[in-house]
Amino acid sequence: MRKTYQELEFKDAFMFAAVMSDAESCRGVLERILGIPIRKVMVHAEHVLFVNPETRGVRLDVYADDEHGTVYNVEMQTTDNKNLPKRSRYYQGQMDMAALKTGEDFARLPQSIVIFICTFDPFGRERYRYTFVETCREDGELLEDGTCKIFLNTKGKIETGIGQELVHFLKWIGEPDAGKEKEENDLLITKLRTQITDLKKNRGMEENYMLFGEMLDEERRQGQKEGLQQGKMDILLKLLQEHKIDVKTAASIMGMNEDEFAKAVKECQEV
Repeated sequence: MRKTYQELEFKDAFMFAAVMSDAESCRGVLERILGIPIRKVMVHAEHVLFVNPETRGVRLDVYADDEHGTVYNVEMQTTDNKNLPKRSRYYQGQMDMAALKTGEDFARLPQSIVIFICTFDPFGRERYRYTFVETCREDGELLEDGTCKIFLNTKGKIETGIGQELVHFLKWIGEPDAGKEKEENDLLITKLRTQITDLKKNRGMEENYMLFGEMLDEERRQGQKEGLQQGKMDILLKLLQEHKIDVKTAASIMGMNEDEFAKAVKECQEV
């Protein structure tokens, strides 16, 4: 069952995107994750709710850049689909395409950082933070291609190499009602809590959440429909290969004429 709007927490994708749409909140979160001061961040609102039926459907993430031109793509992950490394590669490619115009020199590509905040351990090594940069396998030399991928784990145990502020922040994301006495003096968490409370009073945002849910449901239905169609096509192709039915019958079962069916078969074989 999907949560009601009033039940949403920072770790829920919709609330996360809503909170991070605020430049100051986004800046504070990035500073906490990276452990460095950032003077100014600009959040690109058009990327927060990304709807593209020709590519990846509905996606909620945050796309921002800072005063140095570094670009950030931040997403909350609550389900382990075992694909985060490849997903981070896909996002990095998208960021590069958006940053460089046709004909521009590759040297103009900005520094880019992909960040996944996970409510599970993505690599099973109990670290709160996993940071990846391109290196030479032979001697460990940095490639210096300007890319970085960071995976955060709210269920971490190993605190080596990261500050206590980040540990507290990640614990708060995982269990927002636990350890409140430690978080009262954390200005970032206090700010985020207040922002979430205010957002829950916003009727317009609640309506957007309902619309978002409808979009997800439609995407899921479409995926199921496409899966059924593909399964039916696979069975028909097998029957055709075994000469148990003819093309006319197969096309009729798919609700197509023979030309349409031939085109669909060709597309299946090219995938």
